[in-house]
Amino acid sequence: MIKEYGAIILAGGLSTRMGRDKASLELAGQTLLERLLLVLKPLVSETVVIRAQGQPLPRIAHELEEWIRFATDSVYGQGPLQGIADALPHLSANIDKIFLLTCDMPYLTREWLQTLADLMCEEDDLICTEENNITNPLLALYRRPVLEPASKLLAKGERRPFLLWEGWKMVRLSAPEETPWICRDVNTPEEFLKAEYQLKTMK
Repeated sequence: MIKEYGAIILAGGLSTRMGRDKASLELAGQTLLERLLLVLKPLVSETVVIRAQGQPLPRIAHELEEWIRFATDSVYGQGPLQGIADALPHLSANIDKIFLLTCDMPYLTREWLQTLADLMCEEDDLICTEENNITNPLLALYRRPVLEPASKLLAKGERRPFLLWEGWKMVRLSAPEETPWICRDVNTPEEFLKAEYQLKTMK
């Protein structure tokens, strides 16, 4: 286990297009949140799952519950920056590199996250994934100081996560050509059904 790595999972989105809590959706008997936790567990020493106020806990295996910490957005409806600001204090001070992820990525693999970790050099501050020339700030590996201004940005009325990048050295990593879906999330019932079918046929 790599002691200096941690993770923040943003699980408190409004899920307006899906029509239900995405963290609790099930694939092959596992909730999306549980599936992501199993991908992450060998790579990090600590994980914080941040949820919305009043959001019920998805079903999670007991051995995973003992390994993670749950936190709650202190202000409702402020988006990912609020989740980052509220989750960071729950990670130990020795956690320097942090995977920032959303809970709705059923295709994500351990190997892809390991690739992000392997590519981060001493001079790099963050590595973000990119697909179709769109950089995703919520599927990325950050050094802790990059995330720390989240609360200051919120105090200024800002809610866009990419503003965290200002002044830091970022590397963009494109999704593999052979598996371009690996970095995709699911936002609608149709996308979820497609993921369910595709993952079943890939076995």
